[in-house]
Amino acid sequence: RVLARMEFLGVAVDEHQLNEINKRLTAECLALTKKLHTVAKQEFNLNSPLQLRKILYEDKKLIPGKKNKTGPSTDAATLEKLKDQWPEFIEPLLEYREVEKLRSTYGEGLLSVVESDSRIHATFNQTVARTGRLSSDQPNLHNIPVRSDQGKVFRTAFVPRAGCQFLVADYNQIELRCIAHLANDPGLIEAFNKNIDIHNVTAANVFKVATDKVTSEQRSKAKMISYGLAYGMEAYGLAQRLAIGVSEASEILDAYFAAFPRVKKYMDETVEQARQRGYTETLFGRRRAIPELQNPNFRIRQIGERQAMNSGIQGLAADIFKVAIVRLDNGLEAGGFESRLVLQVHDEVIVEAVSTEHQRVEALVRDSMCNAADLAVPLEVNLAWGDSWASAKA
Repeated sequence: RVLARMEFLGVAVDEHQLNEINKRLTAECLALTKKLHTVAKQEFNLNSPLQLRKILYEDKKLIPGKKNKTGPSTDAATLEKLKDQWPEFIEPLLEYREVEKLRSTYGEGLLSVVESDSRIHATFNQTVARTGRLSSDQPNLHNIPVRSDQGKVFRTAFVPRAGCQFLVADYNQIELRCIAHLANDPGLIEAFNKNIDIHNVTAANVFKVATDKVTSEQRSKAKMISYGLAYGMEAYGLAQRLAIGVSEASEILDAYFAAFPRVKKYMDETVEQARQRGYTETLFGRRRAIPELQNPNFRIRQIGERQAMNSGIQGLAADIFKVAIVRLDNGLEAGGFESRLVLQVHDEVIVEAVSTEHQRVEALVRDSMCNAADLAVPLEVNLAWGDSWASAKA
């Protein structure tokens, strides 16, 4: 019911703001196109792999990277590796691709789905993501960009109705708290219960330094390790993320598991149990079949093992989130609130709150989310108010 209500209510957007963003991105695309034509000394279609291949590998005679069925690749990963051979062309080409994707997918894309009430009414899916996470389409609001400054600007166009503000609430490190609970690891549990910086603790253990000597780089690496494990990442994946050798990544993982031994035990037992049963099961009883574990192909079995490892963690986080938004929706209705839940994206919810209800809404949101499950560690929520989705996330 809560998802149906969110679909019906939709979320308001500032169409003028969206149009301005789209115009700016269109102008940037045109400027980059002109620049690339000048550098290449010819006009060509930037979106044509065939024409790009001719310019890069025939005209400029760059040393090709990987090849596909039609010849040397022109995908982003290949271009990144070729960048040093012709930076004045490849750098603006990569920039063009990023800007053009934003323009077509979110500039024109969002404008095309704004209804007559100036709101976007997305469809929310319970059973598309295999982990149990919610997703959305028509449009996919879960993919609104957040990593680049160019992408973040789209959130400025999502606004509350007149007389309201957005309350954005998101779970703090929910996957890591799920790992601590499921693995019953005393080191992780103690850190969360004492409100100690978990990434600092992890870095100190992994890199064998005192907690007050941990550098920002070490903390950043520790964060990648922790979240990587939540998604079943192994040594090769960690090596790619940290730009280090596989053997060094393997040593880092060994150090992590030595510091938090129950995590390794939990993951091994989870995989073995899933192999025997044919499925994983969350604490809330939701099952996920993992047939890959029975596949004769070693690589496919490895994929199944990673899925089994992250299913319990991601699945528990997903279940907690669903309980939380049901509790919140019920609370808003039972309390006679005018404020309403309008959007759910990843680990956050957005409530369109009328000005006279701010204090009560904040208390209800915190209670609904923090008490959605009884874990060995507390669930924590970050709350922020704003006049747009972007300002509440700043």
